Amino acid sequence: MPSPGDAAAGPRLWLERIARGLALLLLLWLLMDLFRGRTEPLRASVREQDLAAELSRWSTAADPASVHVESAGFIAPFQRDWLAALSGGGTRITWGPGGGVPLALAVEPVPDPEGGVRAWVAAPSGTRVLVEDPAGPLDSLPAAGGGARLLVRSNPAELRARTGGSVARSVITDSLVLGRLLLLGRAGWESKFVAAALEERGWKLDVRLRLSPRGDVRQGTAGPIDTARYAAVLVLDSVASAEAQRIFRFVREGGGAVFAGAAAGASSLAGLSAGRPGASLPGREPFDSTLSEPRRNLELAPLVPGHDAVVLERRGNAAAVAARRVERGRVVTTGYRDTWRWRMGGGEASVQAHRDWWADLVAGVAYAGRITRQPTPLADEAPLATLIDRLGPATGAPAGPGPGSEFSRAWLFGLLAAALLLEWVSRRLRGAP
Repeated sequence: MPSPGDAAAGPRLWLERIARGLALLLLLWLLMDLFRGRTEPLRASVREQDLAAELSRWSTAADPASVHVESAGFIAPFQRDWLAALSGGGTRITWGPGGGVPLALAVEPVPDPEGGVRAWVAAPSGTRVLVEDPAGPLDSLPAAGGGARLLVRSNPAELRARTGGSVARSVITDSLVLGRLLLLGRAGWESKFVAAALEERGWKLDVRLRLSPRGDVRQGTAGPIDTARYAAVLVLDSVASAEAQRIFRFVREGGGAVFAGAAAGASSLAGLSAGRPGASLPGREPFDSTLSEPRRNLELAPLVPGHDAVVLERRGNAAAVAARRVERGRVVTTGYRDTWRWRMGGGEASVQAHRDWWADLVAGVAYAGRITRQPTPLADEAPLATLIDRLGPATGAPAGPGPGSEFSRAWLFGLLAAALLLEWVSRRLRGAP
C-alpha cells in the first residue's frame, strides 16, 4: 500500500518538471535575446562640442549604424566633411534641432587700379553681421532686404562674416589684369576732367575727342576696340556714333561701357544704353558745396530705364544712374551733365569725391582678365546651406530602444531564478539528492 509521501511525490515530480522546463525555456530566451542584442546596430548620439573626439572613434574602433549630432547648425567645416564621408560609407547621419542663422558671404576683387574687395553678405533682415579680415574686425553691418555689402580697400586675401554662432568665410581666388580705358567725346571741360580723374586713379587712357569737323584730339595709340586692349569705353557725347558698331561688339564680348551726357540719348547707342534721358532738370547756380549730396547741384536728364535695367542711383523719384547687362558685357548710363562743376566748385573734398564716383562707375562695368589662384580649403561661404546640402535638413533625435527591453529582461531573469529555486526546493522536500 503506497505511503502518503509516495502519494505526494507525483505532484511534486510534475512541479519539478514544469519548473525545470520553464527554467530551460527562459534560459534559452535570454540567450537568444543576448545574442540578438549583440548583433543590433550601434546608434550614437553626441553633442556638437563632443563631436571631434567621437569622429576618430567612429572611424576606427566603432562602426555606428546611425549618428545624431545635437547641433543648431554650427558644425565646423572639417567635422561636416567627416560626417559626410561617414554618410557615404553607409552610416545614417542626422543633426538637429537646428535654429542657426542662415548666413552667406561672397567676395571678389574690384577692377580698379587702387584695388579693393567687394563683399556681399546674405543674412535675414535685421541681423547685425560683423565683417572681419585676418587682422581683426572691419565693420558691423545691419542686414536689410536680405543682406548687406561692403567695399574693403585693404585688399585682404580672406574675409569672414559672423553673426551669433555662425561664421562664413570667403577667400579671393582671382588676381585681375586691367586693360586701358577709351574715352570718346568732344573737347571740353567734361572730357578734360573725367580723363584727369581716372588718370589720377591710376587708369591708363586712350582719348579721342572731336575738336572740329576736320580733326580730332587724340591721346595714346589708335587701336581696335576690343577686350584685348580695353577694359571699358566711356562715351561722353553723341559724336561717338561713328564707333557704335565697334562698341556694340566690344560690349557683347565682355567689355564695359559708360554713357554720359548726350551719349545717353544717342539713337545709334539706344540698343546698348540702360536708359533713355528725358527733359533736363537744371542744376544749382552757384554750386552749393554745403549740400550733403553734392550731385544735387548738377543738371540731370532723368532716365527712363529699360525693361532689363537696374537703377543704381536716384534723385528723389528720378533715376539718375542705371545699369544693364548685354550678353557678356555691362553698361552704365548716367543722366548727370557737366560733372566737372562738382570737381571745380564742390569744396575741399570735391576732387576726391568726383574721382571716386567716376572710378566706381568704371569699376562696375570694367572687363578684367583673371589669373586664378590655387583654391584654399579655408573657404566656407554658406555654412548652414552647405550643411543641409551635405547632411540633409535638421531633424529631431531618432527614437532609441527605450527602457522597456531592459525591464523585460529583468523580469525574465527573475522568473528564471524563481523557476530554478522552485525546482530546487521541491527536490529537497521530497528528499532527492
